[in-house]
Amino acid sequence: MNAPSLLSLEIRRFLPNGTFRTLIVLYVVMFAGGFGMAHLIGGNFQMTVNGDTVRPLQDMFVHPKNWQLLAWIGSWANVLLLGFLGVFMITLEFQYKTLRQSVIFGMTRGEVAAAKVFFAVALAAAATGVYLALGILGGILTGSLSVPPCLSVIGFFLQALGYLAFGTLAGLFIRHTALAIIAYLAYVMFLETVARWTFTLMVTPTRVLMFLPDKVLEGLAPLPIPQSVSQAVQSATAALPASLTPLESIIAAAVYLLVFAALLHRHLQRADL
Repeated sequence: MNAPSLLSLEIRRFLPNGTFRTLIVLYVVMFAGGFGMAHLIGGNFQMTVNGDTVRPLQDMFVHPKNWQLLAWIGSWANVLLLGFLGVFMITLEFQYKTLRQSVIFGMTRGEVAAAKVFFAVALAAAATGVYLALGILGGILTGSLSVPPCLSVIGFFLQALGYLAFGTLAGLFIRHTALAIIAYLAYVMFLETVARWTFTLMVTPTRVLMFLPDKVLEGLAPLPIPQSVSQAVQSATAALPASLTPLESIIAAAVYLLVFAALLHRHLQRADL
């Protein structure tokens, strides 16, 4: 089967599912709501310094930081909802034996794995479309419409695809929805961060730790630092390993995605479906 046929099969499989549609709607609502709150609170935030009223966060809402801020807001939706979606879709298939049925009805295991990859790419592209649409809408409403930086768009797409893949692998190896979600959230929200900081503080600070998978995905959409506090942040973090550059993050994420795809293919080739 060709790629469009495999993708169409996945769409027909999941689109009628109510939980799937709910998660997609929640993704858009969470992303748009976070974007609106950022503009409402951050855009109007002001403070008095030496008798002068200043807006320290104002530069975060102008090009190119406006796109970087939007990507950072979307990264939370990627972590929480796209990762959960990845877990849900693959564990649902194990629960209802649809992977086994696909093979019985004539698909090869390689085609089953390829279908999962194509659908994940399509979902990540749709998430990136939401990112671009919100950025364009925000630019029109604020009169500051601008072209998104290429690296920000590529980084957001890879991050969305990365968390989808991460969730899918958690569900693939654990198979139980609740346990897979707990394992996924524990790793991306807690375990890797604790391990990284423990090693940094108790052993030695090393830049190798910046290449751990969640840190790489996180680095694809970092929080932009306001100009008013950038010098203080740089001084406070001078003794820590330097963060990955955008290009380094993109290359590392691409490598991880290839590894994830290989693990998915290998497991589906050998597993009892």
